[in-house]
Amino acid sequence: MIFVFSDFGVNGPYSGTMRSVVMRHAPDVPICDLMRDAPDRNPKAASYLLAALNREFHKGDVVLAVVDPGVGSARKGLVVEADGVSFVGPDNGLFEMVIRRAKQVAIKVIDWMPADASASFHGRDVFGPVAARVANDQAFASHDITPGDRFGDAQDWPDELAEVIYIDPYGNLMTGLLARSEDEKVTINEHVVSGARTFSDVAEGSAFHYRNSIGLCEVAVNCGRADEMMNAVIGSTVGVK
Repeated sequence: MIFVFSDFGVNGPYSGTMRSVVMRHAPDVPICDLMRDAPDRNPKAASYLLAALNREFHKGDVVLAVVDPGVGSARKGLVVEADGVSFVGPDNGLFEMVIRRAKQVAIKVIDWMPADASASFHGRDVFGPVAARVANDQAFASHDITPGDRFGDAQDWPDELAEVIYIDPYGNLMTGLLARSEDEKVTINEHVVSGARTFSDVAEGSAFHYRNSIGLCEVAVNCGRADEMMNAVIGSTVGVK
């Protein structure tokens, strides 16, 4: 299966045209839109989110991941094989947490690029076709590098990110922290919230933190919006007491 993870959103042609290229080059491989609203132009936050979503992938799957504010620059394109799952996308830190948490890693730099590639849409013109080639076990121009040769700044990122990394349509605040004990308290913008197992365990309108479905610490309000209550945005600092 090919999974697509991007910050392209649902409006405009970007998601559809990238997906169509993959389908045209690998028509027999199922394709799934994992996320089209990954953290907007934020490879760092997206890296922690993508690594948490790793539980959805099986050996042999391909993940086409494009959060690429540096498109057209000197940044490289990568194919990262991590514990049997291949990730295709930019070398901007997006795969840092996947690489760090994997037991076995092999990394290739993509040397292939069509002559008519757009300078601003490598998702369609480079990463999409390469993802299809990887899924079909077809060759493409590349060379191997070691994990230490990847995007330098990302290697200084913490193992857990004490920030809000995603806000879902309900206003729930997904953090880059692994789930905390229910006995601990989490703070966001001076709001202090206790832990609970799930929404029905707290009163309507009450805020709480909990272990979300992908193992991260998430802050929510039962039948309300935590983002509005706490004036939180992606990047808001999260504390633990």
